[in-house]
Amino acid sequence: MDKAGFMDYCAKAGLNEKITQVSTGLVAKFEDFLKKGKEKKDFISASPSDVQRYVEYLVEEGRNTIDNFAALLRYARFVNKREIISFLFGYLEGFGALEKLFDTLKETLGEDQRDKIFEGISLPPLGADPKDKPEVTRRIMERLEAALDEKTLKEIMSSGLDVRPRESYLPLREEFLKAKNLDDFLRKRHQESVEMLEKHRREKTMFFAQEIDEEVVEYVRNNPEIMGGVREGDVIYETKIPYMTKKFLHEKDEKMKRYYACHCGCVREGIRSGLKVSPNFCYCSAGYHKRPWEIIFDQPLKAEVMKTLLKGDLVCRFAIHIPKQFLESKGATQKSK
Repeated sequence: MDKAGFMDYCAKAGLNEKITQVSTGLVAKFEDFLKKGKEKKDFISASPSDVQRYVEYLVEEGRNTIDNFAALLRYARFVNKREIISFLFGYLEGFGALEKLFDTLKETLGEDQRDKIFEGISLPPLGADPKDKPEVTRRIMERLEAALDEKTLKEIMSSGLDVRPRESYLPLREEFLKAKNLDDFLRKRHQESVEMLEKHRREKTMFFAQEIDEEVVEYVRNNPEIMGGVREGDVIYETKIPYMTKKFLHEKDEKMKRYYACHCGCVREGIRSGLKVSPNFCYCSAGYHKRPWEIIFDQPLKAEVMKTLLKGDLVCRFAIHIPKQFLESKGATQKSK
């Protein structure tokens, strides 16, 4: 383990000394685990199957904390161990969404009705086999759809089950307020996203769980709804970038194409296995996409799912409704701060 290099990497990433020390210690424990194996490996020589064994060990020991997973992911990024980065994201994508739904239902429906919906259902712990998650999601959605009207269900699912803190979106609001108008902001947002992907391509680093090459960059560059957004009237349309864009672009089988497009660990493996999960679950993703705009416009918004992989579409596409005060007859100029 390159302890000094990793600590410097964490410092440059803005992590405080305590988090850096904890992360370094957790990575060291992983390497100790590897050295007990027959092949006496270290992090650099570890394979996804080695990480899987360690994850199973963490679950058994009750040490499957987000800190442990975050530390492993940080070190994998530090050494640019791509296959390990992708493998770890398989556990982390969608983590906490079902737990947040559990809490949200208590707030919106009350504890008794929440407990009735979750009766007999155990939420998969962090580190559980991703293949186990879609069946749990299916059962929860089946019960929710039986208990709630469609409007209430969609409002709950899009309320923010998988979103970042408000503070992380404030720089976007500042950029928006400085822009000429909304359309100008959208163009710049997409342009900056393309430039960011180009940087990943040049430096051969990962964008979340996926590798970026020129074909991926061109795909996003030619689709302004991806990582940007396109305004039509009083609606902003956004299309989600595929989870594994390179594989998505080259895959011929439509089921596997949808599998490579899906970001959600709660349902992705169900697409591959053929398990039917309600498309209404994708209102969770609609909530994720509208969240930045709620901070930008400083008010709650309505979002709709226009296309979803769970309905057989090849992309997920969302519509975010723009508040009237941010529109003019020509469209696109913000009116208030």
